[in-house]
Amino acid sequence: MGVPARQLRAYVVEDSTILLRRLLDLLDEERIGVVGHADNASTAIREIAALLPDVFIVDIALRRGNGFDVLRAFAPKNGVWRPTPIVLSNYTTKPYRTAAERLGVEYYFDKSREIFTMLKTLQSMARGIGLRNGSER
Repeated sequence: MGVPARQLRAYVVEDSTILLRRLLDLLDEERIGVVGHADNASTAIREIAALLPDVFIVDIALRRGNGFDVLRAFAPKNGVWRPTPIVLSNYTTKPYRTAAERLGVEYYFDKSREIFTMLKTLQSMARGIGLRNGSER
């Protein structure tokens, strides 16, 4: 009998109310703990810094500011992100992906086609660091 594992903790930065609700439901189904969410860059930056989630999921287009503002605020220190960024956006053309890669982003998903791939990535991340996720049902 060991100490129960905690959930992977995520913060969501998304300005579409409909997609945000769907994403929160999907994350809950996968037992990913959502510690907060915002629809603009400044709130996201302030809350991510205070809440220190394991990952943050960010769209490029936001109500105020953009996802790159959030990514820059948490750029890697000594080559390591704290927390790990995941871009989930409809802005998936090469210039956007290249800009994110230049900031060190490893995970970039098309929100209209790759949400379930992103969820699998989150499950894998949780397993990789020994956290509880949806695979333990």
